[in-house]
Formats: sequence, structure tokens, C-alpha cells
Amino acid sequence: MAGNGECVKLVIPCHPKYVAVVRLALTGVAARTDLTVDDIEDVKVAVSEACTNVIDHAFADEETGDKRPPIEIVFYPRDEEVLVEVTDEGSGFDPKRVVLADDVLGDKQGGLGLYLMQRLMDKVEVQSAPGSGTKIKMIKRASR
Repeated sequence: MAGNGECVKLVIPCHPKYVAVVRLALTGVAARTDLTVDDIEDVKVAVSEACTNVIDHAFADEETGDKRPPIEIVFYPRDEEVLVEVTDEGSGFDPKRVVLADDVLGDKQGGLGLYLMQRLMDKVEVQSAPGSGTKIKMIKRASR
């Protein structure tokens, strides 16, 4: 999944109060595509989960919000879909050790953030490893 063409980039502080800003920007960007209102709501939930995961899990507890690197969110609106990339410079993780859509009832540890992203979006790609930060790429196609 590569982002090509026009894009809107946000760089927000790693703090929960800025997730609402991301949702508002996404609403404006996605409204310029053929996504339905329900599609846009799915994307807003998925992107909110991605940002919240960064805020809650990407950094050591002793790092406060003002010491944390920012979160970068890039939207690539296209006629029939929107691609979103959420990138952080956190501690990274092994995506195989997190609950995924096909293993939600298994014994792997982790929250349901990635599970929700996979259920709401048409494609989700996670690039991460311990110590390397994380990039989550998601695509939502118009359901019309």
C-alpha cells in the first residue's frame, strides 16, 4: 500500500485531546471521496484506535506527553477510497504477539485496537518491530 497523489498530513502531540482533531480532519478529507457516511464513521473509529494505541502503548510510562515525539497521520483521499497512515517513533512491538482479527479468541496478549481496525477497514498493514516505532497503513473503499 503506497500513498500516491494528493495528501493531507497532520502532526499532532502524543496526547488524547488531539485525537478529536484527527477525527475532524478525517471527516473533511473523506467527504471529498465517494465514501458513505457509514464508511467515514468506520475510518474515524479505526484511525482513533490507531492514535489511541500510540498514546497508550508506544512509550515508556515515565515519558510524559510533552516529552514524547509527535504522531504523524497522513490521509490520501481517492475517488473510491481513502488510505490513512499513522506513524509513531515509539518503542515498537511484534505485531504477531497482538490480537488480530483471525485470533481474537486465542491466547495472544493485547487489546482489541488492531482487531477493530481490521474489522472496520478493507486493508490494514502493520510495520513495526521492538525498538523501531510503528506505521499502520489502512484502506477503506467506498461501499456504494
